[in-house]
Amino acid sequence: MYCKFQHKQYQFEGISEGGIRTSIYLPSLSLMFDIGAQNPNRIHLDTLLLTHAHLDHSSGLPYYISQRSLRKLRPPKIFLPLSLEEPMRKILDLYSQIENFPYEYEMKGVAPGEKINLDLTHFFSAHQTFHRVPSQGYTIYERRKKLKKEFQSLSQEELNKALKENREIAELNEIPVISFSGDTKIEYVLEAQDVADSSILFIECTYIDKEKNVSQAREWGHIHLDEIIENISAFKNEKIVLIHFSKRYTIPYIREVLGKKIPEREKHRFHLFLP
Repeated sequence: MYCKFQHKQYQFEGISEGGIRTSIYLPSLSLMFDIGAQNPNRIHLDTLLLTHAHLDHSSGLPYYISQRSLRKLRPPKIFLPLSLEEPMRKILDLYSQIENFPYEYEMKGVAPGEKINLDLTHFFSAHQTFHRVPSQGYTIYERRKKLKKEFQSLSQEELNKALKENREIAELNEIPVISFSGDTKIEYVLEAQDVADSSILFIECTYIDKEKNVSQAREWGHIHLDEIIENISAFKNEKIVLIHFSKRYTIPYIREVLGKKIPEREKHRFHLFLP
């Protein structure tokens, strides 16, 4: 049942079923988004970015910490919305008491806009999401060196001359490469330019037909496919990965509906995160 997706050097795997379980893995950065399910073969991933505390996104957290201790892995790094840190620590303290051994982990509440390094070239930042409970999405950035504008039209000989003169010809840019929504209304994309500009966007698409319309989706803090199509010009992403489909829909039905609704000119950008 696990799904896979790759774009350029970034490979993802995991599962996302609306109201049931969502956890998506990015092994190259030893990272996972949400933990509503836990693949035992991915316990070794060191970092968790938790969007919110609904159980279909967070229920695997005690198991994750417990199993890492059992396997003598280093304490995981857990990042989550600021307001969730204190209650989540209390929950984990109770699990630690029940299991009768200490839970070892590093937990940090993250405010929107705060930058946290992942490795030498990647960091992440949180963006506000719009759900029924405290929540936030995450954007992963890649630091890339790029020629300064005034040097971009120069020949290689001229660039070499500038380097010999100890001139700074390049500058460091922070490029949004991956965004992950968790559960949210569509404002998550419309009000955060870095989300809309990310090369890869994992975006929830809980409802897709008239059985639950746009206003009903918004009432529950979710996105309807029709809103994505209506606002598609705001999405600058190279790839739009749709996740979190309601379990009321079968996989063939999802493929059929999206095949009809997504404009032909846009289909190359969309990927359905389905088995």
